[in-house]
Amino acid sequence: MILLVIVAFNALQPAHAQEELEPSKRERLEALKVAYLTQELSLTPEEAQQFWPLYNEMANKMRDIRKEQRGNRMDAKENFDSMSDAELSAAIDKELAYEQQELDLKKEYNAKFKKILPIKKVAKLHASEKGFRKELLKGARDKRKIPGGPPH
Repeated sequence: MILLVIVAFNALQPAHAQEELEPSKRERLEALKVAYLTQELSLTPEEAQQFWPLYNEMANKMRDIRKEQRGNRMDAKENFDSMSDAELSAAIDKELAYEQQELDLKKEYNAKFKKILPIKKVAKLHASEKGFRKELLKGARDKRKIPGGPPH
């Protein structure tokens, strides 16, 4: 049970690293992501014009969910030893509820993306997002910098 709580509270830490960056680095990272996804998806100008506002709307909503999730996770991490079984159970349930909110949001926007993009590009979006994160982590590990950016 303790292992489950620890895993649940730490599972998404890398996904939140972007939100903790200073604004200039976050903007540069966002620009790299836009370029990467636009290229990987081979978005036409018309597709990009419809896709990016929708994608950014989804990303903002996801960021809000994850911000709340981090607060719940930090509270549980800081108070883990003093929490009762009932409180730990509630924290786990909250964590799962946040994950469900994320999944519901992804489903909602997946349906919206299908209305503006060919299905092959929608399918490739998910793989491309993972590819971007993989490249980002590789670049950070190999160069200790954001890929495509100047050294720190």
